[in-house]
Amino acid sequence: MAPVGETAAFNWDRSVSPAQDPSVPTEQFSVIKQEVELDINFRDKSVSGVSTLHIFPLHPELDEIALDARQCEIDLENVTVNGVKVMASYSDPYRLLQTPSAWQLGVGSHLIMKKRLAPLAPSKHPDVPISHRDRQALGCVPADSSLRILLRPGRVTNNQPGRLRLKTSNLDETEAREIIVSVPFRSKKIRDGLHFVGVDDGDSRYPHVYTRHSIGPGTASCIFPCVDDPGSRHSWKVSIKCPRTLGDAFEQPLATQATASAPVAGGRKRGTGEAPPPPPAAQMVEEDKLMEITVICSGNLSGEQIDPNDDKKKIMTFDCNNTAAHHIAFAVGPFEHVDLAYEFRTEEADEKLGINAAKIHGYCLPGRLESVLHTCGPIITAADFFAPEFGRYPYESYKMCFVDDMIPDTASATSMTLCSTRLLFTEDIIDPDVEVTRKLVHGLACQYVGVHIVPDQRSDMWLVVGLQWFMTDLFMKTLCGNNWYRFHMKTMSDKLVEMDVDRPSLHDLGDHLYLGDFEQDFMALKAPLVLFILDQRMSKIPGSTGVVRVISSMVSNANINSLDATLTSVSSSLFRRACEKKSQYRPDELWDQWVRKAGCPKLSIKQKFNKKNLNVDIAITQTQGGPRQKTIKVDDFWRELQEEMYAVYASEVPKLFTGPYTIRIHEADGTPYEHYLSIGEKDKNGTNLSIAYNTKYKRLKRTKKAQAAATGGADKNDAQEDDVIYFNMLGDVLTTEQDTKNWGLQSWSKEVQLAMDQESYEWIRFDCNFEWVSDTITDMPAYMYLAQLQQDRDVVAHQDAMMFFRRGKRHPVASTIETRTVMDQRYYYEVRTMAVDDLAKQADPDLNYIGLAQLVLSFRHFFCDRVVGKNGSATFPPSPNNFQDRAQYAVQCSILGSIARTREKGRCSKPARSFLMDLLLFNDNSENEYSDHFYIAKLLDALTTSLIPERVDGDKPLILSLNPYDDEDSEFRNFINKTISEIDKYRRMDEWTMTYHNIWTTTALHCKMRLMKARVIPVAPLEFVQYLQDDNLDLVRIKAFECLVETGALAKAPILRLLLSCMSTDKSPFVRDRLFKVFCQGIAAIALGENKSLQPTARAPELDDGLIVVEQGDAEIAQRKLDAVRKEDITHALKALKEELKGNTQLALTIWKAFESPSIGLHEKVQLLDLISAMYEPEASLLVTLNYPKYPVCTLVPKEEYPKAALDHRGKSKPQLLVKFSMVYRTEPKVKVPLEPPPPPEIPPPVEPRSQDWKKIRLSSRPSFGGPSTSAPPTPAALQPEEPAIFSTPRPVAPAVAPTMSPTVPAASASVAQVVADSISVARLTTPLARVSTPMAASPPPPLSRAATPSLPQNGSARPSEKKVKAPVKKRRVDEAEANDRPKKLIKTNSGPMPSPGGNKRSRAVTVKFNALHKLPRSFPSGCSAPAATRRRPRPSSPPPPAPAWW
Repeated sequence: MAPVGETAAFNWDRSVSPAQDPSVPTEQFSVIKQEVELDINFRDKSVSGVSTLHIFPLHPELDEIALDARQCEIDLENVTVNGVKVMASYSDPYRLLQTPSAWQLGVGSHLIMKKRLAPLAPSKHPDVPISHRDRQALGCVPADSSLRILLRPGRVTNNQPGRLRLKTSNLDETEAREIIVSVPFRSKKIRDGLHFVGVDDGDSRYPHVYTRHSIGPGTASCIFPCVDDPGSRHSWKVSIKCPRTLGDAFEQPLATQATASAPVAGGRKRGTGEAPPPPPAAQMVEEDKLMEITVICSGNLSGEQIDPNDDKKKIMTFDCNNTAAHHIAFAVGPFEHVDLAYEFRTEEADEKLGINAAKIHGYCLPGRLESVLHTCGPIITAADFFAPEFGRYPYESYKMCFVDDMIPDTASATSMTLCSTRLLFTEDIIDPDVEVTRKLVHGLACQYVGVHIVPDQRSDMWLVVGLQWFMTDLFMKTLCGNNWYRFHMKTMSDKLVEMDVDRPSLHDLGDHLYLGDFEQDFMALKAPLVLFILDQRMSKIPGSTGVVRVISSMVSNANINSLDATLTSVSSSLFRRACEKKSQYRPDELWDQWVRKAGCPKLSIKQKFNKKNLNVDIAITQTQGGPRQKTIKVDDFWRELQEEMYAVYASEVPKLFTGPYTIRIHEADGTPYEHYLSIGEKDKNGTNLSIAYNTKYKRLKRTKKAQAAATGGADKNDAQEDDVIYFNMLGDVLTTEQDTKNWGLQSWSKEVQLAMDQESYEWIRFDCNFEWVSDTITDMPAYMYLAQLQQDRDVVAHQDAMMFFRRGKRHPVASTIETRTVMDQRYYYEVRTMAVDDLAKQADPDLNYIGLAQLVLSFRHFFCDRVVGKNGSATFPPSPNNFQDRAQYAVQCSILGSIARTREKGRCSKPARSFLMDLLLFNDNSENEYSDHFYIAKLLDALTTSLIPERVDGDKPLILSLNPYDDEDSEFRNFINKTISEIDKYRRMDEWTMTYHNIWTTTALHCKMRLMKARVIPVAPLEFVQYLQDDNLDLVRIKAFECLVETGALAKAPILRLLLSCMSTDKSPFVRDRLFKVFCQGIAAIALGENKSLQPTARAPELDDGLIVVEQGDAEIAQRKLDAVRKEDITHALKALKEELKGNTQLALTIWKAFESPSIGLHEKVQLLDLISAMYEPEASLLVTLNYPKYPVCTLVPKEEYPKAALDHRGKSKPQLLVKFSMVYRTEPKVKVPLEPPPPPEIPPPVEPRSQDWKKIRLSSRPSFGGPSTSAPPTPAALQPEEPAIFSTPRPVAPAVAPTMSPTVPAASASVAQVVADSISVARLTTPLARVSTPMAASPPPPLSRAATPSLPQNGSARPSEKKVKAPVKKRRVDEAEANDRPKKLIKTNSGPMPSPGGNKRSRAVTVKFNALHKLPRSFPSGCSAPAATRRRPRPSSPPPPAPAWW
């Protein structure tokens, strides 16, 4: 087949439309409408059907179109255009996912596979603005263009511009503005786009199938042929044929119909080429067979009928308008339906909303209807909030379908949202309700912005994501309160300040969202914060309406004209213009600093009261953008790796953030004064502000009498005239002397009280309107933050104050402030939990562990009963659980963790551990209407934290190293065993009580993993392996694998193979995705040096003499340096990772086998390939396996095998001659060419080579060896058999260092060297000439002294007294040739014996002068192998040198 983007059977030239920009890679047509007919087959897990596209050509001479199709089988013979069959070609892009069978690849071949998968990369897709397509007459942009179709079977004529006429032999001449293209297809081996659940053997879940979606194009074309372009939006008609019941889906009739429909014994035979029948599915019960299958699809249901050809199937048809292909979604299965609007919307609200009331439906699998009712209840309230606030819901109805195995929690499509069943919870579960509700409301907000209104370009994706979460949080503000909203935004702001370091800007981030969910999460964090501060700045201007009115106007315009691409798409420039028009605020600086640039400002503020001018002087300094040492964490390793591979660079950080800045000064009389200031470009070296003071200079003191009057402890009339009394001050609890004594509370010292009296204002709020996302550090003293905590009504001010005390040191007054904050229930509960978390720090020996006592007293006060015994002693048993007050429940759970984190002498104290154990043992949930699953899990986690000491010394686990004869160690050991037994008890209870998501089991596994990792108990992998079976819940299996990786089990080959096998073959994409992240965490721990390597380390040699080995000192120092920098730079971490994994062949084979799995999709394959490229160095080689060619062979059939001959009309048998044709492999070539013999094995050179005595021989004179050559060539001396001579060209000897003979010099170097004089050098060797295998060197080695080597005689004969010494045989390199392969010319001399080739007959040789070396042929005839020197020599570009004289 032809490659992607090319045609196999035809090729036509396409001209460019004059109105179209040639640089824009668009097709010259637009899709008007598409009709899709699908037939779902559950048994085969396949989809078949016909895709019909109504296209409008933008060019009159359009000859072909390009469509997208992946993993499909296209029936090219039946592709039609306007009902006429045409030529088409198809090349499946997913064929690139399969490695060719001839390629032998491994982990080192990742570069080859990356180049092979490069055409499928999301970054290759062009980004054409949607708003420009209608204006510039731009067509659609297919993702792959894998299906090319010829539009005209005959000749084309063009009579009028813009009008097409077809003239064929089969069709009449008709006008053809609209072209209908029909493509039949079938998808069998599905990797992406669809997911079948409950169909495979062993899967007992209800069978259903649903579509899968991605952030970029390419997924919709995996389901049916289309134009997979997010900017191509048109009307759709989707007809889905499916079985009527589950029994029909798996061909399992009812028991009453089994006899009638039983097949005849024997059955029919399977035809040639027919696929075998699928294996029989598990037998269903009668109730399941009767379950009706329904279809939930994008759009409105327009028809439902029984299939006229098969009464066991039905067809449901849906229509929708102005939708792109990747927003078409459907789900088929036995879903139960509930009308959420009917269940939760009152008649009064329905009448009030009128036509703006959205119809909302919920769908779920059988048995989960109650969970859907409880989970989706707030969605009706959200829809009723969105309609008057932002505009009417853009579609007729909204459907929510809950399915299994989804990777994301929600996936939005046109008029429906696919939701994961992990979000469902019953009415007795209260812990995940806020987060789940926020995710579901976000799915509804996506219908307004994201599906109905789409981004104009990828760079505008941040605006769509920000508007979605902005709308969601505004509704959550009405549901959870203003305190939740502002505290949530402040928490997100603090998180963004930590994360936005060396990250791309929002504008650039849209091009990299396909890398992973880490980029999408970062955008979902920053984008709504930018819109929030934009709304705060716009709302401050008089007459402004804020961002809400801009969204409302945008939605209303899109609802009025939904076919206008300009109104149904949003861009950053248009939105900025709309904001400026609505509020008269120019957000140019905000756009430049927060959208097109990255980073967050870090403000250092100093304040001082100027007594001379009665002003408050404030100096603001920005320090952002400087170099910052950032440590790579295990959770950030994969993100750092992806951004390094795909060149995701950090954007520019502004040198100065500017904008309005509001400061509120609470002066001495208690009056707050707000001052609207601004930080401009001129304040590059810092901003100095001078604010006028409004109150008289005298400080109004808050005396003790005033405080007592405020708390009700004294008479109000006792206060002085100039005292300020706050009657509703927060934190005014535990103020009596008895409470102060019982709780160990302390007040400010006299010095601090004196400083407080000298202050002229209570506190200063910087950025009180929340217009900046910044890290603000001030020099305000602690008592000012205390006043802000107690007297300010803004929860953001409370959070700022608690962050100040958290950053501070341990102090008894800070402990007192935090205790009173916990005890005052008027505070927002998140502020109280912050105080609880910091109280664990106050459990210090310098403070007499006051923090622990205050935590225990707080828990007893709220959640324990006081029981007085007969002897007068009081005990405090825990009260029965009552979780009706959500704020108190959050504080109760937070106190458990803080008590467990307290330490005394490196361990958690015995009273604290016993207190937690008693809470677990005496837990009573009988009177509570809510479940205690999460509460028990937090208790188990707190007990585990109390067992982990600050440090464990020695090589043994802590439980094995405790002294049994020490009372403290013995008690601690017994407590460890008791805690482990409690953990195991709740783990076993979960096997038959079935907690929410098996949270007791996952918590038990997590607790044991923490104890093993902290070396409290021995590592026992079998504790986790038993939960790896497929029958367990997916979350339990994932947690078991995570625990194995955290405890270093990746070093064990069986665990490694099991993890990679499940990661690549599991049927659930959710499990595969989570296991890949677990495996990445294990690899990251190795790369960062936090876990032991997968490469088994060599055992160090044991020394008996007690000495220290210092040979590897340099290596150890280098390793320590690498360990120091590997956590700071990703390149050093990858280098260390490759060194750690070098030589681990088991991991290499296993991970490449996982990569070759046919179950994983494109995104999973690319992710795994990226990880492999980080683990191994690339290899510049490709091993290819080729099959032998075949040729036919004809043989005669023996007469014994002849059939019975037929008789002719005369009754005689007809003569027969039978031959048999067969195909055989050709294992030998037709013409055999002699091959070069394999080189002998290489032999190392001798350790001590003997010296050679070289002597220069002149060939120009016959009687002697000296003098110039003026006559005929002389006859050289006779060569002795035992001492042969070797000839080489002379080379000037260097005075300092003489070159030595190198075995790597090719043999051709001697034959092409130029000769300056007609002389050669003769050396005495100890090896016969026939056994010399090394090539002759171009220059001889330096001569040794005569004392070491005897000189040669003048006539060349050997001395009788010399002994024959056999030289060692030298090994020849693989790339060297045999010396005997070189062409030789035998030189005979007139003295000395020499063996002849013909026998022992001696002969005399004459010198032959040969000067035509350059005329030798460079190619050899068939059957002759070229000498090694001739083959390896490159062809010279200059004339050849003259031939040496010795030739």
